[in-house]
Amino acid sequence: MQKLETKYRDDCCRRCGEISCTLDFNEALQTILDNIGRCLDVKASAIHLHDPLLQTMTVVAVKNLSDAYINQGPIRLVDSPMDQEVMKGKMIIIADALKNTSYRKLAESEGIRSILSAPLKSKDRVIGVLWLFSRKVHQFSAEEISYVTTLSSQGGLVLGNAKLYQNLRVLSQIGKAITSRLDLKEILHIIVVKATQLNGAKGSSILLLSGPKRTLEVKATYGLSDQFLAKGPVLAEKSIKECLEHMVIIPDVSRSKAVQYPEHLKKAGIRAILCTPLIVRGKCIGNLRIYMDHPRKFFPEDLELIELLSDFSGIAIENARLFNHLKRDYEDLTQDVWQWYDWGKRPPKI
Repeated sequence: MQKLETKYRDDCCRRCGEISCTLDFNEALQTILDNIGRCLDVKASAIHLHDPLLQTMTVVAVKNLSDAYINQGPIRLVDSPMDQEVMKGKMIIIADALKNTSYRKLAESEGIRSILSAPLKSKDRVIGVLWLFSRKVHQFSAEEISYVTTLSSQGGLVLGNAKLYQNLRVLSQIGKAITSRLDLKEILHIIVVKATQLNGAKGSSILLLSGPKRTLEVKATYGLSDQFLAKGPVLAEKSIKECLEHMVIIPDVSRSKAVQYPEHLKKAGIRAILCTPLIVRGKCIGNLRIYMDHPRKFFPEDLELIELLSDFSGIAIENARLFNHLKRDYEDLTQDVWQWYDWGKRPPKI
């Protein structure tokens, strides 16, 4: 028994090291399954990741399972009792899937008997489920369960870091794209499109402060209907006022008094809003608003990415404004010089 425990401990350290050696998300997924398969008496495995917005589980990686399993599409969490339990942090074992009414069909189609499911945790949050399948009835030993617990914890952490790294790479590309351009309209369009895509949102908008009445003028949108945009003027003092100073999250607009047009939001199918100020040299110039069609919980890593995006956006908007201002000043000065010398209104085209 001591030799077996030592074997699992040494093997576990080695496998954890292999899993931790990548920040590529897809490579991390497959490395987890490869290392599990090398050490346990399981012939197939899969990783399901949780989508907190849609409350679904998606098959993102498999080993020795059919195309039908791979291509089944998102699974509603309410339709998968085992995923539900594991998402609560529990490990679940089904000794014989052929005798389990919920999983008999899966057992018959994939040729499996015993199932073990373990949570994949990242920073104290379950982000998905590791499924292990045996082709024969298998009693998982205490050593095997301990081994799976350690590897699934390590795997969840690596996946969380890889996902964050992936998002940061995307954000870096966005930052380069918007800070290298000087056309304000083009910059604003890139920001709202990427803000929507990064957050799996319904749509996004950029509103910039204008005039003595501090009206928020809609300058760019993505994913929002013309009917919603025509709802009326947006006043800074009445529409998520606090967002002029700091990020505001409205997880359910139906229960919030901070929004100016609640009936229009409801009609447009908007349930949650994240609003972040666009700050330039310590001064708020407007808002970036991200709209969700489901009540949404945002995690710290989500908020960090949005803050970075808003910082990039503020810098890019200010650069474009300064460029346009200098361009107008240059054109006005050139026109004045030519008029002064009575050369006409504009320099001749050469």
